Amino acid sequence: MFLFSATAVEFFKDIFSVSDVPPRFAGAIIQHSTMTLHGDARKTVFLQKMEAGLFEVFEHQVICEALETEVLPTPLKPSLHLHISLDNNDVDAFVNGTDSVELRKEEVNLFYLEAINVAIIPQGKHCFFHTSFKNDTLFRLLKQPSFKRLFYDIKRKVLEAEKNKGGMINAPRQVMLDAYFMMLVQDIRHCRFNEAATVFYREKKCMLMLEHFIAQLLPQRNNKMELITHDVIVLDRVKEYIKWNIHRQLTLKYLCQRFSIGANFLAKGFHQLNSISVNHFIHLYRMESAAKMLVNQDMPLNSIALLTGYTSFKTLAIAFTNYFNCSPLLFRYTE
Repeated sequence: MFLFSATAVEFFKDIFSVSDVPPRFAGAIIQHSTMTLHGDARKTVFLQKMEAGLFEVFEHQVICEALETEVLPTPLKPSLHLHISLDNNDVDAFVNGTDSVELRKEEVNLFYLEAINVAIIPQGKHCFFHTSFKNDTLFRLLKQPSFKRLFYDIKRKVLEAEKNKGGMINAPRQVMLDAYFMMLVQDIRHCRFNEAATVFYREKKCMLMLEHFIAQLLPQRNNKMELITHDVIVLDRVKEYIKWNIHRQLTLKYLCQRFSIGANFLAKGFHQLNSISVNHFIHLYRMESAAKMLVNQDMPLNSIALLTGYTSFKTLAIAFTNYFNCSPLLFRYTE
């Protein structure tokens, strides 16, 4: 029900060459994955694909024995790909074998991919994570009021990339991998719900990831705060307090009084550290907690509502349905 399990990731750390891979690694260790030995077997690719409603989720783990070698990432169908490099190395790539692109570590980029592409990877182990989706999914998102100013520019770039059979949509703008991106990646990797609920869950996380990516393309104000170690500790305490007290009616005013801090410091500092607003985080964590509690068949529905800050299951159900686009009862069912 999830991407590479903790056991599989731990196991993967001990693999340094093709000869270290057990013959039945794909079927026995990683759920829903395939293993591909390319050509002379000097590179091994573990590919996992997961359904996520409007999106598809892919993770590639690559072992390269040669000092430098080529891999040929070919999309299953022409589509947009939000690519996250979880690798420690920069990778030279060529979209459709012609347009040169440097995939830097800890970067997030949006591509339209159609034909065979080329990536030159150095020796070692590498990890690439990406989601794919149709143009219409992106265009609908761009019609939201907060993103509308980007609509025509991004649509033009997508259509141009389609004409060229591939291209990087956000060039020359670069988007860096931040704490919020990583939280969403981990949520996608480690969710443990029934099959139907998992699709809705992953779809929401992929949409949040795409929304966050588009938001980074908007003009950014350079108003970062100077945070000292003590500030970071206080803001981390606020975050932990929210996690353990979502049953309370949490507000910015309440949190400021609880921790004797200013509203401006809390709002700007929390967003700077976590790439997400305080109110957004509170709502996200309530929905996450509700989803996990719903799996427990012995927990009464009204208790779940009270424990996540709602007065009744009816009010929780409305918020949950608006968030995950499905009934909370879907998360209640077992396989």
